[in-house]
Amino acid sequence: MLAEHKVRYAIVGGVGARLQGTPYVTGDLDIVPDPDPANLERLAAALSSDVTTKKAADSTDYRPHPVVRPEEFFAEYFAMYQTTYGPLDILIELPGVGSYDAIMRNARRYDLTSYGLSIHVASLEDIIKSKETAGRSKDLILLPTLYEAADQLAREPDDYALSPDALVVDQPPAGTDT
Repeated sequence: MLAEHKVRYAIVGGVGARLQGTPYVTGDLDIVPDPDPANLERLAAALSSDVTTKKAADSTDYRPHPVVRPEEFFAEYFAMYQTTYGPLDILIELPGVGSYDAIMRNARRYDLTSYGLSIHVASLEDIIKSKETAGRSKDLILLPTLYEAADQLAREPDDYALSPDALVVDQPPAGTDT
């Protein structure tokens, strides 16, 4: 959906950590988009659908939200949507790291040749920094696993090739002991 609309973004959070070797499993995709107004227009268009719902700011309820507007991405710490393809959280800045440009300085690029596209993922170091900065209990619990994965990558750098089992949720990624 994002590729079809030519949205520029970096994957952050749990999926970003999972792609880099952690056994962490998450139920949503967190992204930080390029804040260029034209890019945010494309992101809003990609999200706009009769089935899209958005989590209300002061609630756990998702409400119908067929038309997404770019200014919504700035209105909250992160905007949470349910889409045809699953849950998607939009952050304009990654805590402790910054905006899209700051993330991209250290981002890893994975080429998904079978799909004909590339994705950019925040470095594990930046994901760790964001979890430390956010300080939420659910983030702090994950830090030892994230530190271990970062140490593993430092000892044995990979070629940024995306492992086919990277997002299989019923088992840890290949090469992990957990």
